[in-house]
Amino acid sequence: MRAGKRTVAAVLTALMAWSVSFGTLAAEQKTKYAFVYQEQQVEVGMAADAAFKILGKEKSSKVLVNCADDSGSEKAYIYDNFEIITAKQGKKEVVKEIMLTGGEVSTEEGIKVGDLPSAVKKAYPEAKEEMGLYTVTLGETQLVIDCGLKDDKVVTITYLAAEKK
Repeated sequence: MRAGKRTVAAVLTALMAWSVSFGTLAAEQKTKYAFVYQEQQVEVGMAADAAFKILGKEKSSKVLVNCADDSGSEKAYIYDNFEIITAKQGKKEVVKEIMLTGGEVSTEEGIKVGDLPSAVKKAYPEAKEEMGLYTVTLGETQLVIDCGLKDDKVVTITYLAAEKK
């Protein structure tokens, strides 16, 4: 009889531990993609000055000009393995885009420049592929992973705001 009680107690203890860990996992479920740098998140849409506090001083920067908007409201800040594109929203400068350009940094799922498309498909099975571009959306964010015209390896990884439907 005592052995039976011990078994039941052990099973109940295991179930309680499982339910607590499952609850914690559910609570920590990701709602958007973010670039993690030195254990801190940099997100599309965050204030640029807050991002720069995390990232430190850039190697160089440049004003981006396009024919649709020549106001110079977008800037590129270049670091060793990534670039940050910012844009003015009113008087505030915000992160518009994060582009990983070197193999020394990766997504939270472990994908980095130089990886094969098979690794991208494994990390992001729901990604849609079109002409070597793998696009995956989570909440209001999107990753675009460019595997080149020959779809042979990751060339860049770009974090963007998801397109509104």
